[in-house]
Amino acid sequence: MSEAIWAADLRRASHVQEAHVAHALETADGASLRPSWLGSVFDLPAELDANAFAAALCEWTDRHEILRSHLSPPAGSTQGGCLRRRTLPAGAVSIHHSGAGEFTDGQQLSRYLEELFDSEVGPLDWPAYICATISRPEATTVCIAADHILMDGYSILTIAYEIHTLYAAALAVRDGKTVPPPLPPTASYLNFAEAERIEADTLTPEDESVAQWRQFLTEAGGRLPEFPVPVSDVSGSSAAQPSGYTELLDASSAHAFDTVCRKAGGDSFSGLLACLAKVGHEITGSGEFRTMVPFHTRTAPFRSSIGWYVGMGPVAFPLGAADSFCEAVRRAASNLDWSKNLSRIPTPRVADLLGEPLRDPFMVSYMDVRRTPGARDWNSWQVVTLRSRSTDPDEVCLWIVRTFGGLVANYRHPATGPAGVAVPDYVARTKHILACVANTAGWPATPHRIGDHCQ
Repeated sequence: MSEAIWAADLRRASHVQEAHVAHALETADGASLRPSWLGSVFDLPAELDANAFAAALCEWTDRHEILRSHLSPPAGSTQGGCLRRRTLPAGAVSIHHSGAGEFTDGQQLSRYLEELFDSEVGPLDWPAYICATISRPEATTVCIAADHILMDGYSILTIAYEIHTLYAAALAVRDGKTVPPPLPPTASYLNFAEAERIEADTLTPEDESVAQWRQFLTEAGGRLPEFPVPVSDVSGSSAAQPSGYTELLDASSAHAFDTVCRKAGGDSFSGLLACLAKVGHEITGSGEFRTMVPFHTRTAPFRSSIGWYVGMGPVAFPLGAADSFCEAVRRAASNLDWSKNLSRIPTPRVADLLGEPLRDPFMVSYMDVRRTPGARDWNSWQVVTLRSRSTDPDEVCLWIVRTFGGLVANYRHPATGPAGVAVPDYVARTKHILACVANTAGWPATPHRIGDHCQ
């Protein structure tokens, strides 16, 4: 790419992008940065038409300005502040491909792809994304990885649909057909980031929302919520975090759970938090549930835009032994409304205003992806999402996803013995309570034990 094509861009990095780069530089292992990519894997039908696929990728890159923009710190800087942005115009990106060879062993291929993504995708690289294709007689598997600085979890979920749509249009053009624009225009994350930054930078430590953040922290000794029981590696080990996957509810039970939650005065997310709070109370006896939750910050113009449209909000609500599921749901729902409002302030900006760093060692994410474009085709497209390995010594993350097939949980936790027992047990207990609520509209009669079933 000719340097002359790049144009200086005065639109600033978002607060979360800036913090992401700062963290990457602070935790760098020697000359290399720890991987921080998200990935999407899906199938295209039949043998790949390389020219049509390259055209689709170029259209995709032109559609999302963030894919043509690069952030870099000043020369010699080891901090994330004062990032310089440069951006390419639409039409400036071309696709170059090379062959990696043939693979007959699935594990060998997986290792190759992970090493490729780890080495080629990073927050300081351009492009901070890469695409690999795997040709098979019956289909072509597409693997796209992008650093988190470019995309959030929802953005990753939109890739399969957009590439399928753009590829089909490119094939039609190849065949001489006249094709209207296959996707409507979308707004640029760069504009969103600048507008968000302007708004956030007007806040002062005296603003009411900042005072609420301060109170939340003060109530917990100045720290953001941690997992209900100790699971951290006190030595600060950099061992890779183990992860897990569990189906919490099948389609019919998830539908029943949705109905129970609505009748209780909440929704599925507030019902899920109520169940997590119940498990925490069973394990620790604590009368309060506390965690951090991500909320999307997209508005209508940015609905289909790729970017990092996520704000973190604090959650805290009481739950006693005698409280019913309905009471817990209503408290969770009320707290979520409050939390969503606070999530509009980027957490790094909150940290600046409070004068102290903020890390969120316990996070619960909930996404209902059924309205995501292409979601009904994900099974036939063999869509899978990926994330790079994490080496955090104390972070516990739960990603709960509502699909047409039900409710599923992905999680990761520190590489410690206590975490390897406590986190899977926490998820298993939650699964049991969710099933009981879906079947009976109330808590189970007794605490969960291994092998228990709710009738």
